Amino acid sequence: MVLPEPALNRPYNPCRPGHQEGGAETASGEPYNPSARAAAIQTDLRERFGGTRPGKRVGYAMVEGINRKAIVRINDVGPLKPGRIIDLNERTMRYFDPTLRLGLIYNVMVTPLQVTIGRPGPIAER
Repeated sequence: MVLPEPALNRPYNPCRPGHQEGGAETASGEPYNPSARAAAIQTDLRERFGGTRPGKRVGYAMVEGINRKAIVRINDVGPLKPGRIIDLNERTMRYFDPTLRLGLIYNVMVTPLQVTIGRPGPIAER
């Protein structure tokens, strides 16, 4: 199943002062780690992406946009801004937008993965 998303916004960080969502702990029970290759998925899509909850394994997804692909761990959920299904953490967002100046990345595709295909991170183009 491939879910199209109109745009990704700047990276999410629930530990950033003034941030409106979540807290220092992700929905999986892990602490938020801006250095991991991770993301938060829209709460309504939780079951399609591994059912992320404390004590339950995290899910994985392939994210494709602006001629780049990456595997990310889905270890958090939340009521994201309207029109978005995924928020990438800082490290992952820098892969798609190294300067973090774009703000939005349009025409992103998000595909739930049943199993991981290697470690989370960029997928080299062949």
